[in-house]
Parts: sequence; C-alpha cells; structure tokens
Amino acid sequence: MPTKLITFKTNHTIIGDVEVSTTTTKVKLPVQVVSVPPQGPNEGPKVVFSPFIEFADEFRTGFTFKNEDILMISTPVRELANQYSKMFGSGIEIASSIPKL
Repeated sequence: MPTKLITFKTNHTIIGDVEVSTTTTKVKLPVQVVSVPPQGPNEGPKVVFSPFIEFADEFRTGFTFKNEDILMISTPVRELANQYSKMFGSGIEIASSIPKL
C-alpha cells in the first residue's frame, strides 16, 4: 500500500497507507496532517501529525471510507512521507538526491 494524502470534502487531510477500490478507500495507520502557524517572525508554517482514532482496532487494520466523501488523493512531498515513515511505517527514508561520485 503506498503512502498517500487524503483530503476529505470537509477539508480534513490524513496521511496513511492507502488502498483504493471502486467505491471505497481503505487507510491503514492514518494520522491527521495539521498546519501550524509560524511561531516567530523568522519561521515558516509547520506541519504536524495529530492522532486519528488511534485507539480503534481499525487503526492498524485499516479504516474504510466512501469514495464519495473524498475530495482528492495525492502523493505527499518526500519530506512529509519520510517523517510519516519514521513515526508510523517502516522507518525507511527516501533520499532526496543521489550524490555525484
């Protein structure tokens, strides 16, 4: 299952391991992606993860959502995917570039 961002029609966004079928989308290990405003004048906005029903059995096995409730499914930027993988996935990071020899 690839790691994807899912934005719902309610404007909530989660990240998780996604499996899409014709009428539903299953998401394993989902967490909400929340934008936090800058804390100081020299800082930009931050993105943090917030629990998404982590105490339900389905957190590991997968929640099923109706496709009609989903606005879009997208690929997270590498840094976000790596942060998610460190915390909830395999821990494997994707390198940002290959150094020249």
